[in-house]
Amino acid sequence: MKQAAPVRTGGRGSLVRRVLAVVAAGVTLAATPLASAHAAPAGTVLAPLPGGTFSTAYGIDDNGVVVGYAGTAAGHTHAARWSADGRRVKDLGTLPGDTESIAYTVREDGTIVGMSAGRDKVEDAVKWTRSGAVVRLPGLPGATETRAYGINDNGAAVGISSTPTGVHRPVRWSARGEVTALTTLPGDPAGGVGGINDRGVSVGYSGTPGGVLTSLRWAADGTPTELEPLAGDNSSHASWINNAGVAVGHSYVAGAHPLIRPLRWEADGTPVALELLPGDTGGSSWGINDEGYSTGYTYAPGGQTHAVRWAPDGTVTKLGVLESGAGEGYQINAHGAVAGYTTSDDGATLAALWKD
Repeated sequence: MKQAAPVRTGGRGSLVRRVLAVVAAGVTLAATPLASAHAAPAGTVLAPLPGGTFSTAYGIDDNGVVVGYAGTAAGHTHAARWSADGRRVKDLGTLPGDTESIAYTVREDGTIVGMSAGRDKVEDAVKWTRSGAVVRLPGLPGATETRAYGINDNGAAVGISSTPTGVHRPVRWSARGEVTALTTLPGDPAGGVGGINDRGVSVGYSGTPGGVLTSLRWAADGTPTELEPLAGDNSSHASWINNAGVAVGHSYVAGAHPLIRPLRWEADGTPVALELLPGDTGGSSWGINDEGYSTGYTYAPGGQTHAVRWAPDGTVTKLGVLESGAGEGYQINAHGAVAGYTTSDDGATLAALWKD
């Protein structure tokens, strides 16, 4: 089962790219070990596209193939696929006429899902076939933003598709590409779904007009069940679910500057807080594998994020970063390898792969 990239409600910028001004000089086409004496497991910066200066990795399959996005020489964001050793990168391209694209999840058979957008900023969900062809997945009527975040081994995909005014709605696609809107809570106009397991069970959120989120788990028939936040919180966001029915995400009190806490929901729906790195105050878990290992980030009081991996018992391990830069882990495969990003000293956001 493959899991999607993080579903975020804060707009396209943080999800599409984390790009700061960088200098291209010194970026090498070879994969480079991350410099961190205390990192476990070790990390590697993935090769950029020729002339590109930024990238992020979102998905990883059990063969170690990684997908995400990378900057082109022209400064566009293009979906990218990296070989398991991180040294070879392929530009997956866009739908005809589009200029931007992102890949979120890859299956072992080579199928990839993501999004493609043109100069008009309208986003279409897409699927790259095993042969490399890119196919549009339909959105809801009038949608201006449609993204496919995850796909399971049976070909069912999940993501978001907006209303004409840009409000996100959770959707699922059949293996034939037919789109269906998933149910949100009564009165909630917004929602999103990020992960689907091989049994067709998916997780995401339902959102009120005031910004309070309730995590939902949808059965294969689309029936939603609420997942409770951590004690004392009133909002949560479920991001991933494994084949055992265990989900991960974050919990918080809705407000202008919430303290976000990483958590795991057991198969029976019980919320369990995940450990933070010493000195950190919050975080989120974005992905979980079938063994119960999960990945995400924790953050310091100043806001800097640290890529981490949690063991099934909830204990946390810091992943290596470049110099003092921020980082996050997004997906984790069956072998515990993590795809995400790290940040160099000069501000370059770079796709990263961590392996034992």
